[in-house]
Amino acid sequence: MAEKSQNNKTSPAKGTAKPRKRDRSASEERLVKAGLEIFSKHGFNGATTRMIAQKASVNESLIGRYFDGKEGLLIAIVKSFVDEVHSRDLPYPPQNTLDAELKMYIQDRVKMGCTHTDVAHIIISQALVDKKFKRRARETITLMVDPHLISRVSLLAEKGQIKKEDVEQICEEFDTYMDGLFFFDGIMYEEDPAVMIQKAERFASNYARLYKSK
Repeated sequence: MAEKSQNNKTSPAKGTAKPRKRDRSASEERLVKAGLEIFSKHGFNGATTRMIAQKASVNESLIGRYFDGKEGLLIAIVKSFVDEVHSRDLPYPPQNTLDAELKMYIQDRVKMGCTHTDVAHIIISQALVDKKFKRRARETITLMVDPHLISRVSLLAEKGQIKKEDVEQICEEFDTYMDGLFFFDGIMYEEDPAVMIQKAERFASNYARLYKSK
């Protein structure tokens, strides 16, 4: 009887492990979503952990437990966006030329970037005034060239449209250009997205000529 009683006590603990993990994952997801909305509306300094917790319908202490505070939550939001961009498939079919591929990529990337311009403002301004935040962001968020762009440009190299040895350089240079476009035109000057696309497409046409395989 004693052995049976002991088994009854331990079996519920085993069964609650996975639900707790699911609960945490769900709470983190709600906090990231709520944090995105509150930061966009009130800015980093104006937003409070209480506002975010109330929006997410969770205990305020979870922000400190899961993200080590408001700063960590903002970094988690950025990481979530970067992971989303890199994990999703490009919504358009592979193109037959580098010019066409880069132009389609521009349209998709500008559309994606413009959905989070408010948060981009917050991240950049916070990084400029808070060295601790900038260092932590660098350590947490892995910045890389979009693997889907590399894959698409590699397909063009296989077709003989460009040289294989140029693939990495093309993707790195174009990614750097797009980052600069967002920072200066999109964030600093708040340029209309349609104008940004037109400007980037002109650049893409001229740029593609430099790497056309002979």
